Amino acid sequence: MQMYEDGLQRRNANYTPLTPVDFLVRASEVYGDKTAVLYGQVKRTWRQTFERCVRLSHALVQMGIQRGDTVAVMLPNIPEMVEAHFGIPMAGAVLNALNTRLGAEDILYMLSHGEARVLVIDTEYAAVAQAVAEALPDLKIIKIQDAFAVADDNVLAWARSYEDLIAQGDPNFPYQLPLDEWDAIALNYTSGTTGNPKGVVYSHRGAHLTATSNVLEWDMEKHPIYLWTLPMFHCNGWCFPWTIAARAGINVCIRRIDAKVIFDLIREHRVTHYSGAPIVHSILANAPDEWRAGIAHRVKATVAGAAPSSTVLAHMEAIGFELTHVYGLTEVYGPAAVCAVQDAWATLSQQERAVLNARQGVRFHL
Repeated sequence: MQMYEDGLQRRNANYTPLTPVDFLVRASEVYGDKTAVLYGQVKRTWRQTFERCVRLSHALVQMGIQRGDTVAVMLPNIPEMVEAHFGIPMAGAVLNALNTRLGAEDILYMLSHGEARVLVIDTEYAAVAQAVAEALPDLKIIKIQDAFAVADDNVLAWARSYEDLIAQGDPNFPYQLPLDEWDAIALNYTSGTTGNPKGVVYSHRGAHLTATSNVLEWDMEKHPIYLWTLPMFHCNGWCFPWTIAARAGINVCIRRIDAKVIFDLIREHRVTHYSGAPIVHSILANAPDEWRAGIAHRVKATVAGAAPSSTVLAHMEAIGFELTHVYGLTEVYGPAAVCAVQDAWATLSQQERAVLNARQGVRFHL
């Protein structure tokens, strides 16, 4: 036993803490010219995304953010939300993605409980930002003025602009990686059933393993085209911001759920994957047939929580959408169990398959 310990202790040459930040670094190095983000007229490569994340990390450090500080964001599924999943940890900080559906009272509790030092917020949630600014005067607020936001141009006129922040960051900043893979990368809140929201801490290690497990469970090929129908504030989008970087895929961003817009994006960009709650799939399954016209390729989707009805499953199969049922919760980084479809099920009736697909499943690889 001793001979396997002498001179073989962990060191830089043989051990690096696991972190999903490295997925972004590798994507920029290996597939830098590949598209990373699509959103309206915005189209950025992995190299450009990496640079913006480094700039964000430096700008946060310039603001006084130190290792272990909490940086909160209240954003829809826009490119800046993807950047937050890397740029904030690259400053050594902890990302707290806030539920955009909550009111000021709940948000104030989370910001106070999580000891957030900075809040990055979309102007569409200006009412929350105003309440937060009054209640927490020491909290630094950064605004994102999105062209698709339902907000007046003068909203939050006093707040610093995210783009100004990015512009002031150094693209050559020596960004930080975790000293220990058990370091926190994200803070999420789950409502539970009683009392105040409960804080759940994600580690760099756990985020790395879950992001990798997503690849394995879905047999996800390189360069997937992922449509963001799942909120990135929910369990950090089930860790898919990091998964898509690991596969150097494309993040197709969308502010809100709209069936026609979703089908248009699937058709235009040949989306290969998306995730969502049963209601999302039901909306798509029951959409007018003409909205789906022209989509001939196979689309893979995951549904979490309650199993979709046999009617929804039948509709999704008919239009070439392949649903995988998963289950999880905030405390385990999102989905942790999957209904692993067996070959023998192919010979069964639609109703029999629906019963089997309703199973909560078996454990993920990691």
